[in-house]
Amino acid sequence: MRRYILSALLLFAGFFGLLTAQDPMRIQFAAELKPEAVSPGGTATLLLHVDIPSDFHISTPESGFFSVKTGPESVLLPGEILFPPGEKDSFGMVYRGKLDIEIPVTVKQNVSPGEKTEKLIVTYQPCYEAREICYPPQDKEESFTFHILPGSSMAGSGSTAGDSTIAGRLEQALARGSFIAFLLVFAGGLLTSLTPCVYPMIPITVAVIGAQATGNKLKGFVLSLFYVLGIALTFSILGMIAAKTGGIFGAYVQHPVVIVLVAMIFLLMGLSMLGAFVIQMPPALASKLRGKKRTGFVGAFITGMAAGLIVSPCISPLLVVILTWVARTGSVLLGFGLLFSFALGLGILFILIGTFSGILKNLPKTGGWAEWIERGFGLLLLTLAIVFVRPVLPHDVYLGLWAVYLMLCGVFFGGLTPLTSESGRSRKTGKAIGLLLIVISASLVFSLTTRRINGQGIPIIQQRGSTESANADFWLSSEREALVHARENKKPVLLDFYAEWCAACRELDEKTWPDAEVRKALKQFIPVKLDLTRENDVSRDLRKKYRVMGMPTVLVLSPEGRELGRFEGYMPPDQVIRFLQQWIS
Repeated sequence: MRRYILSALLLFAGFFGLLTAQDPMRIQFAAELKPEAVSPGGTATLLLHVDIPSDFHISTPESGFFSVKTGPESVLLPGEILFPPGEKDSFGMVYRGKLDIEIPVTVKQNVSPGEKTEKLIVTYQPCYEAREICYPPQDKEESFTFHILPGSSMAGSGSTAGDSTIAGRLEQALARGSFIAFLLVFAGGLLTSLTPCVYPMIPITVAVIGAQATGNKLKGFVLSLFYVLGIALTFSILGMIAAKTGGIFGAYVQHPVVIVLVAMIFLLMGLSMLGAFVIQMPPALASKLRGKKRTGFVGAFITGMAAGLIVSPCISPLLVVILTWVARTGSVLLGFGLLFSFALGLGILFILIGTFSGILKNLPKTGGWAEWIERGFGLLLLTLAIVFVRPVLPHDVYLGLWAVYLMLCGVFFGGLTPLTSESGRSRKTGKAIGLLLIVISASLVFSLTTRRINGQGIPIIQQRGSTESANADFWLSSEREALVHARENKKPVLLDFYAEWCAACRELDEKTWPDAEVRKALKQFIPVKLDLTRENDVSRDLRKKYRVMGMPTVLVLSPEGRELGRFEGYMPPDQVIRFLQQWIS
């Protein structure tokens, strides 16, 4: 009797194990909203995580047996669902292993603040591959929780107040596949061109275009167009790399090879404008291009590509939307087109400047004004070369380079040239400027020498956020330490992600964070500055954890570490105060 009972138990156990192995419920789903806190009218991403056992697969949407939708009473308006590509086998197009499905959503207006719990409905058809069995399509409901914030959509959308509307419309246009997205991106680039981030490009544009246009507006326009096309090409390539690799937009400019290459281009151009030599194409190639007319256009295009590396760290909420969208869809061609449109909008300012900068060459030739203007452009390009090469040089070498450069400029202005009774006012003014530059150079050399002799070394310039002792005491530099303090004091955390090459980050430091009202509001937070200048394991982990695409990015976290809101790019003090007040009790 015991033998029969034992056999029955073994048979039942085997049958139960077979059923368990084939149980389609072993396919796991999990849903979450990123960010977890969003304002009415704001945008977010609804993520569905799918974990498929190794002996199963599910059909792709092309089969008609896989779909994802929000509940009928949902406060979230979904956009186009971003399904990952499947894999082809004898069953057709299928999904295996782990995958993430993204749904761009917009929160309905006039939604009351507070915690919300909603359901995501998944229809799928599981197939057990060992026995080539496909089960009927079935529905699965997955609950997820998120928070509706009071006030405007500024925090939830991840955009600054200045262009959050454009960024939100861009996300909706991308979700619908509308060509309006290109117009919005172009407008966003035009707005970005008015920010301080692109100011260093203006003198380069004047120097490159103004020196070649010779007073011809049409030629200045065509040169400017080639120049902007070069900027756009570099900008687009860097943006595609950033989006496909998850890297920070602009960080690639910090590679020593790129820095030295760009500095050498500016150095050669500056020396050429000073009359050291003439940059021109080989005669054979120039003749094929039919003379000298096109050589300037090619040079403007190449210079624009190099100059694009300077403006590439400019980041805006609109650009974050583009890069995030390209990263999650993998549409390289369309992403390149959007980034190119953004860069063309950014270049409108340079086209206008380049078109009319040629009139400088039409100044009266009396007194050699044209020659002095061209030499001034040359000195400007040499200055940019020194500034650009700063990240790859030790600090004392960098200062020594400035000392040599100032000495040469002093000699160039005539500081060592004796005056005669026939010397005019311009010659006397040049000598005065030259002597001043030589004195500054000598003082710098003396300071460097005495410090070396005394063994004191050269003090390194303080990092961003620590230019004053008060700032050093005010900001933390450790994310973990900040979260510990936040839990102990029951305060939210403010994370300021920055990079040394980021102009908008410096603008935040100089104009926004020192503001008295902003400092008062920040006392209700645990403020942290996190440096993502260099690419390393720590910066990569932080960037991936908090989905940082560009600089600056400012996040607000709950004491438990849950994201409440964010903004990218520069914000003036009044807008930052409104942003922070959402979490000040």
